[in-house]
Amino acid sequence: MNIQDIVDELATALGRSVVISDLNHRPVAASAQGEVIDEIRLQTLLQRRTPPEARALVEGLRVAEARQPVRVDLEPLGGLERLAIPVRDEAGPLCILWLITGSLPPLTAAHYAALDAALLLVREELSCRLPADDSSARSAVIGRLLSDDPATAHRAFKDAVTNLWLERGPGTLVVAVMLDSGSGAVERVAFGRQLDARRTQGIFYLGERGVTQLFAVRAADSAAVVEQITTEAAARSLTVRAIGTARHARQADDLRGTVDQAVTAAETVLPLPQFGGVADISELGTWLMLSSIRADGAQVALFSPAAYTLCADGDALQRQTVETYLDVGSQVKHACERLHIHRTTLYYRLENMPPVVKEALNDGVARSTLHLGLKLIRFLETTGRF
Repeated sequence: MNIQDIVDELATALGRSVVISDLNHRPVAASAQGEVIDEIRLQTLLQRRTPPEARALVEGLRVAEARQPVRVDLEPLGGLERLAIPVRDEAGPLCILWLITGSLPPLTAAHYAALDAALLLVREELSCRLPADDSSARSAVIGRLLSDDPATAHRAFKDAVTNLWLERGPGTLVVAVMLDSGSGAVERVAFGRQLDARRTQGIFYLGERGVTQLFAVRAADSAAVVEQITTEAAARSLTVRAIGTARHARQADDLRGTVDQAVTAAETVLPLPQFGGVADISELGTWLMLSSIRADGAQVALFSPAAYTLCADGDALQRQTVETYLDVGSQVKHACERLHIHRTTLYYRLENMPPVVKEALNDGVARSTLHLGLKLIRFLETTGRF
């Protein structure tokens, strides 16, 4: 997402126009202008620079050096009141975000949450300087946990553990929340930042990969954390498609591998309805293996002709019978209970299976391959590859 996209989405969220200018007061990006506009804004956009009188007033207020939003009264110059919000990283100011506030309704808490998210996105887009070495700053440490530089990521994780924000080992849980692709970046980040802001929950917002939001938390009960996150998403009318979790391995020096596992868990559980859209990486062993197989129907026929026959040529009842029978470890009693049939009926069905299926059931390795083949086909069906 580039700065223009961020500005456009923020303008929609705020219901008013947005302009970002550089430190020389030249517009970098501007949303569509609504009905509330003055001559100063018009000249700034047309001439690609702020009129000298307005520039002198802003520089006198030292807006770029401010650490918080600044109200700018342009009435003496015939303009409307504005809110100037400096965007900074650890090394200094990057740009200024401008909103006209005069003659418009006050900003709400939801508006400020959207602003906070947009400022973070703009900062990430513009900042190309290395952050200052300030390991005591919570936001700076958390922001470096997923750094592409291994040394930086290692140091950040060490600092997070030292400050007791996270814990080395399985006491630290990473949660990957895959949201609907129709959600905007500003509302996604606002969702993540809101959870992070509630320090009592101890949830740290790590950032996003695509539409997947990443969180870390010291937690023994993953279900409680997932419930907190899904409740916040529902309150914001965000659609959660899948959630994957993973716990940190004590021998790992940073959090990046755990994040990869949580994202993989979310991507794997997405097409598997039996998990209800939520799973930990530790619960997905067989499905992880199957999801890594880049196969189609023709290849499945090579892996297990019996599985292919049941799914491509056999009827649904035969497939259900064999799969259930194998799911319970070929225990007749348990298979009959699940299928709600008599033992004699099960024997009859198995005896009347296609020859290739009967041969597989009578051979140990072929029987195991048949079972995995049936599961692989189910996975391929959910992804449209069978």
